[in-house]
Amino acid sequence: MPPVDTSKKSSVSIVKDSNGSNISKKTAASEKPADKNQEKQPETDLNSDADEISVRSSPVVVSASARNFSPIVFSRNELKAAGKGCEKDVEENEHFDPVFYKNQVAMRQHDQAKRPLNSTQAEAMVELGELEVEVIAKKVSKNKDIRCKLTVKQQAYLGSGAFSDVYKGTVKPKDKKGSQELTVAIKKIWPDPSREDRQIAIHRKLDHQNLIKLLYYYVCVHPETKQTMWSLILELMPSTVAQEQGKRMDRGTLLPSLYVKLFMYQTFCGLLYLEKVRYFHRDIKPDNLLVNMASGCLKIGDFGSARRYRPYEKNTAYQVTRYYRAPELCMKYTKYDTTVDIWAAGCILAEMLTNRIIFYGEDNADQLKKIFRICGTPNMDQLKECVPGHELDPIILRDQFPAANWFKILKRYNRNATQVHADMVGAILRYECNKRLRGLDALRHPFFNSLRKPTAKMPDGSALPSLEYLNETR
Repeated sequence: MPPVDTSKKSSVSIVKDSNGSNISKKTAASEKPADKNQEKQPETDLNSDADEISVRSSPVVVSASARNFSPIVFSRNELKAAGKGCEKDVEENEHFDPVFYKNQVAMRQHDQAKRPLNSTQAEAMVELGELEVEVIAKKVSKNKDIRCKLTVKQQAYLGSGAFSDVYKGTVKPKDKKGSQELTVAIKKIWPDPSREDRQIAIHRKLDHQNLIKLLYYYVCVHPETKQTMWSLILELMPSTVAQEQGKRMDRGTLLPSLYVKLFMYQTFCGLLYLEKVRYFHRDIKPDNLLVNMASGCLKIGDFGSARRYRPYEKNTAYQVTRYYRAPELCMKYTKYDTTVDIWAAGCILAEMLTNRIIFYGEDNADQLKKIFRICGTPNMDQLKECVPGHELDPIILRDQFPAANWFKILKRYNRNATQVHADMVGAILRYECNKRLRGLDALRHPFFNSLRKPTAKMPDGSALPSLEYLNETR
């Protein structure tokens, strides 16, 4: 989830699926009292590279506010049991660290019934107040992640996804003299035994100016249930494409052309990087494109669905938010590639140009039908390049639709739309996966010509944000 989660509103009742969660105004559950006979143990060296650290010889992490942590100490076996979820996947082993499991949080932070709801976020924060905790975390580093102590202050609720909640807050290293607080996004990933979450293992490896940076990560264990909750400390961006577009929908205006071009250019830069390092995001949508309107900067966020791309390897087809789901996913093809992210970016481009969700399907089958109605029913040659070797139910192709004219569609909702805009959208939203416009070819498209002009400026006269490959595409 990104730092902001805002549902879109439209004058034509185009409403996106809500990922909000329930709230309860119950007070925090009582925490167990500390064992009075428990002896104080010596401090553990946080810079140790030992594979195992004896919990019996380590203190429980103590909060600045005692109510935020449980004072219970677990045995080594209990802590190993709590960490089992981190040992399921090979990729996760590299960041599994037993010392993390000294972090123990109040029960309310693990209670699904007490997750905040978007519409009542103000009441939720009055109820919870500002949370301040001290944790053992790892700082992401190119060579080897560094164990450290952090003071984490949770200040304001920003939004929720199906598996996480995001807050604005600050972090400050405790073991560095003169260190200053850094304003960040705090993403709490809720325990879900049915879902393998590799996003830390993947996210920590990614380093690009158009991807949200993972700064720190840590995990806490529930004092009673032994469930684990990962927390990610991320760069904080002020807004999202979804929020900025929603503001303009309410006013009946479109996102200014400069921002459409800046945001799409940087999205393609980020996707080009992901393709080069062989990862796909699999949830590109306006809510996950984080932006700063003042600087024009965009960063792709939320890597909860990201995976390593291995050619011809099967993956689950039920990926990507429905409105941005590529046709091969709608046809349940499992050997898809990174171009599913390109399709999603094309849908967002069309959406920014029209203030309309361009393929507004009610379910997976209807989503495919909406794609056919605009892109035309695919012929056999197109299908061979979209879902090679995949058996299709003939009923899918029963209704034959001609391809619509992209220029007419865009012009209907945007009087400033040109043939260049239509060509850009049409070149991306193709059935033939490998022919979808992407990479440097996309960045060279005439759609971005205005960004290449030496006189190009932000509305306030300041310089454009750093745009990768801009000189190479002039």
